Amino acid sequence: MLSFDASLSNALKLKNTTAFWVCKLYYNAEGSGDFIGVSDIDRSDGSDMYYGLVSSWGQYSQSLDFFNFTTTTANISIRLINTERSIKGGRFSDLFSSNNFANRKWELFLNTNQAGTFDTAARMIGTGIISGDIQYDYTSVKFTLIDLSSKKHKRLPKTTLTSASYANAPEKNIGKPVPIAYGDFATKANIGTIPSSPKFDYFFTKGKFPAIITNTLNEADGYVYAKVDNETMHTLNSKNIYIYNSGHYIACDNSNTALSNPSLKYKGTSWFLFVPISTESNVSNWVDGSFSTSTTLSESTGTENRDISIPEVPNLGVVSRVDVIFDYGTIDMNNAEEYSVFGVDALNSGSLNTTVQIQSGDGWDFAQSGHLQIRTTPEAGAIEVNIKEMGGFVTLSPSKTLTKRIDDLIEYRTVEYDQIEEGDIPSETFVIKTERVVSIPADIDYVYCSGKGRKYGAWIDTINSSARTNGNGNEPDPNYAANDLIENPVYIIEDILRTEMGLDGSTTGEDIDIESFDRSGNGQTDSSKGDIAFTLNDAIADIKFAFSQYKFINSKDLINQICKQICSWVWLSGDGKFKIRTLLRPGDTFSADKTIDFLDINLKSISKTKLSTVRNDITVNYNYDYGQEQNLSQVNTTDSTSQGTTVDGNNQTLKLVIDALGTLDSTTATQIADAYKAIFKDTKIILEFDILTPKYNDLEITDHITFSNWDSNLKLYGAAFSSDYFLITSISKKITGCSIKAIKVDA
Repeated sequence: MLSFDASLSNALKLKNTTAFWVCKLYYNAEGSGDFIGVSDIDRSDGSDMYYGLVSSWGQYSQSLDFFNFTTTTANISIRLINTERSIKGGRFSDLFSSNNFANRKWELFLNTNQAGTFDTAARMIGTGIISGDIQYDYTSVKFTLIDLSSKKHKRLPKTTLTSASYANAPEKNIGKPVPIAYGDFATKANIGTIPSSPKFDYFFTKGKFPAIITNTLNEADGYVYAKVDNETMHTLNSKNIYIYNSGHYIACDNSNTALSNPSLKYKGTSWFLFVPISTESNVSNWVDGSFSTSTTLSESTGTENRDISIPEVPNLGVVSRVDVIFDYGTIDMNNAEEYSVFGVDALNSGSLNTTVQIQSGDGWDFAQSGHLQIRTTPEAGAIEVNIKEMGGFVTLSPSKTLTKRIDDLIEYRTVEYDQIEEGDIPSETFVIKTERVVSIPADIDYVYCSGKGRKYGAWIDTINSSARTNGNGNEPDPNYAANDLIENPVYIIEDILRTEMGLDGSTTGEDIDIESFDRSGNGQTDSSKGDIAFTLNDAIADIKFAFSQYKFINSKDLINQICKQICSWVWLSGDGKFKIRTLLRPGDTFSADKTIDFLDINLKSISKTKLSTVRNDITVNYNYDYGQEQNLSQVNTTDSTSQGTTVDGNNQTLKLVIDALGTLDSTTATQIADAYKAIFKDTKIILEFDILTPKYNDLEITDHITFSNWDSNLKLYGAAFSSDYFLITSISKKITGCSIKAIKVDA
């Protein structure tokens, strides 16, 4: 809702108040004096003149798509008198010779006969860009005024690889964007402590960011360079740099990697592949991806074994060795006669080897079955081994390698002469060079890495040199701090607005409605928590998004993708600021932005949304893999009542599939599915009405409204009105009032 000043709000409530609009049409440089002010009659507030040239005002309209969480461009058309001597001794169209109005700013203000200054921010109801299709004839000029979307939104990511900046980048990468990276792709959660020896920590990550290669091979140091983002990341891990080939991520030995956040580099031929091992079901804990679960294999006398197998994998390069690696719990093997893996002795002076080499050199066919076996005798006593996790570990040199000779400057040596005469050279420098050969994977445009994405900037703490609290809005501190990891999807959107779109770079709040973002995303754990906690029915701390935007996309489309996953709308308000509103579930606690007196409206219709908008079978695809370019996981939820034949049923299964590209974890994906089911399992009641007074012209799309003095004889599909709440989906404003369409959103 717009924030009118008290004087205007109070004046609009008076029955004898006359409301009017004034509009500022800017031209050329859009300076403080570069505008023509217009209204329906000549008006002046003592500072600016507004010519009475408006022959007709259109309606200032905003709308949203309730089901797809998108908004349309706000617009209004006005028609001006264009007769001879209508302005400055000529026609308005004569001004076009020296004043260019196309793609310039416009501002629309609501005032009353009680007004002072006309053009204050607290009286603005719309602003934007003058469309270039200005039309005129002998009598009139028509201006089409649209919101700021076309000027604010842009192609993202903003940074592009150019040959001037990255002369040694792969040719196919020139013109591609440097990715944007958000969220936690690092170590998997809730799987226990991952041992670094043997090398499990190379592989057990939540996901992998793509990093675009910026230098195919740097001749100075022999590294390949890549960038994960153009902004400094929260964390990058040197053990988690990979190439992707045929469904597998191959990790570079971290002795051959280096980080200069947000860039990375790698070299060498030593790469590792982790291959999951299949086991019998009664020892599935050995290969369940968790280091906090285990199964013990024991034997008191004789032999005990379990079948294990390594699956077939494609030819990824030249294999130098194959190991089976283990993470053990408690063990009692001191008296063991034998402990073997694939027939290879795995004992070392009575202790277990965590790495067992089962193949040396190339020739392994990756389709081998064998046993993990223990054997003892009565004399040796009982033995047991507790295994937490195991897997195949392959050392290889990837296929398609690039080999190049590099000169190394090994030593600079300076020889000083004890005695010199005039004209002699006082010193000589000797350079000793050696040649080395480097081999790196070739013919790839991206590598992959793991870690944590972008961090909060100072804007999360401070706005206009004050703490981000009630001083700049009605919401408390969002409970995040500068340099924290950005995972909250609401603040990911705010960072996109700031960092990628260049808005509010000084953290001023001039382009972004801070209060609305904190109302939706606030990270507090008490009653001040953001609306997404209610919509997704989870603690804010557990609503975590992680994704990389590595392909070009319009900023509006990217924001809409995020909005669809969290049931929210982002739009440009009439005051020129970006706002966000999150749709609560039916049954949540609603409050009204404004209560409308039923006596002030002309009710046009009560209806319901179409059956085709109902969704009672929801599938959410998540866990996007950037190498395969597809989601790897999905969750599904259904509502049998909605599908059924009872009074609340629709006698139909109506499916919806959501691609949640920002979601890695099943918890968040499940909550998205449940939110959609709760909201869209039923048809919704729609109200359409006209308001016959301008006192409600501070309303906007997404505002919650309810009614006073409702006609008790008017039922809502059989139910009596009882402080029901509606969300405005469209509003068209005119001087005398507005027309509204709203959907019932509470239970």
